Order: sequence, then C-alpha cells, then structure tokens
Amino acid sequence: MPAMIAQPGMPVWLDLASTDAVKSEKFYGELLGWEFESLADGYSVAKKQGMPVAGIAQIPEGNQSVWGVLLYTPDVKKAHDKAVQAGAKSVLEPQDLGERGDMAVLIDPSGATIGLRNPADEHALIAAGEPGTPVWFELMVAQNWETTLEFYHELAGWDIKAAGTDDFRYATGEFDGAAVVGLWDTSALEVPGMWTVYLGVANVDDAVANTPELGGKVVRPAWESEFGRMATIEDPTGALVNLCEIEEFVPDEDAHEPDLLAPENFQAF
Repeated sequence: MPAMIAQPGMPVWLDLASTDAVKSEKFYGELLGWEFESLADGYSVAKKQGMPVAGIAQIPEGNQSVWGVLLYTPDVKKAHDKAVQAGAKSVLEPQDLGERGDMAVLIDPSGATIGLRNPADEHALIAAGEPGTPVWFELMVAQNWETTLEFYHELAGWDIKAAGTDDFRYATGEFDGAAVVGLWDTSALEVPGMWTVYLGVANVDDAVANTPELGGKVVRPAWESEFGRMATIEDPTGALVNLCEIEEFVPDEDAHEPDLLAPENFQAF
C-alpha cells in the first residue's frame, strides 16, 4: 500500500465518533478489511495492510455517530487561532494527545465540524486512493456559501474552482491543479453542514449487498458517476458514509512511488 506525505492544508486523517465503537469496528472490519489497534480507552486506530487509515472513538449514547475530517497543519495552535479569527468557532482547544499527536476541533462558517491535526510521527503520512482507504472528502455547505469558500481558501490554502451548474452549485479545493476536496451547496436540502467521506471498495455492489447483513443500512443504492460507481450507506450506529468503487493498487516496478501530494514549496496555515 502506498504511503504519501500530506502537505499542510490537506485532509490527513478521519475519525469516527461512534456511540458503539465495538459495533463500528466489527462492521468496518468485515466490510473494508480493517484491523484495529487500541491506543487508549475508548479510541482505536483502523489499519489496512498495516497502514493507519482512520480512528474510531467511543462517544456517549444519545449522540449522533459521525465521521470527521482533520486537516494537516504543522502548528495546530497557530492554525486554530487563525481559523477563529476567520470566523470559526472553537470546539476543542489545541491539545497534545500523545500518540495521536496535536489536534483541535472547530465549527466552520457552514456549521460543519472540522479538525486540525499534527501527527506525532515525523511525517504526515496518509493512505488513500485504493480499497479500504479514503478516496474523497466532501463538505455539505448548508449556509454561508461564499464565506465558507473564502474561509477554507484562507485557512488551508486551497484554490477554489467552480465545478457545478446553476442548479447544482459545487466547487473543488485544489492544490497545484489537483482537486483534493469537494464543496457542495446543500442549502436547499435543509440538512446540516457536515463533512462526508468516500471510502474505497473493490466492488460497490458487493459492499452494498453486504451492508444490511452487517447491520448497516443502504441510504442510496449504487449509481454511476463521472468518478466511478458509488453508493451511500449508514453503519450500524447511524454514521453516514459513501462508498466508491476503485481498483486495487498495483505497483509499477519501473516507477518510483510518489511521496508528495503537492509541490514542496506549498505553504498553508
């Protein structure tokens, strides 16, 4: 499995806040082939072929299970303060979480929760782009569309590019011409602002068929998109997640595996 080094401002980690972490681990372990390592009471790290992919944290019952996205920054406090000055609301002040690194949590102008993370490792490694790993990150912008775009442009350094139509307002956040996140104007849908994640699977139809058997729920059956075959499901605790069909990674013996997702001179935060 290729490991790439994230640049500041890029999504670098996923955390699932789950009302039943044991049930979540069983579901994703069987659906995606994840294995788990416990780092602390109530928190475990999901791994695919030994590479960390996501975290699962136990939260009290009565809350809503939800996936969260964390952006990489080498200086969490600086990025946190910059985000607050730009209009974000602080939910978790910068903290040192040991093996989990430094992190903070904010609410952006759209009302969505976004995390900031500086891993404890030497490099901000991310596994992505193949089955069992994240393949896309999308913000459902429930309000303050223009303000939200400007917020992330200033905070994370994304180049914001319009990619939708008059009836479907959509934009992408890009680094050096490569899209890394999507932003979707959902203000007409009466849904809360939130980040959603797309996890890769080798076969979407098989994953959808297995979801009810594993205790989950199919929210939107498989459909064809310009990015491949997709589906939307809920895990057994009610967390929403998208599935995207993607091929297994096959290394090219004659090519060097890339270790960067953006130019070395890119600076954000």
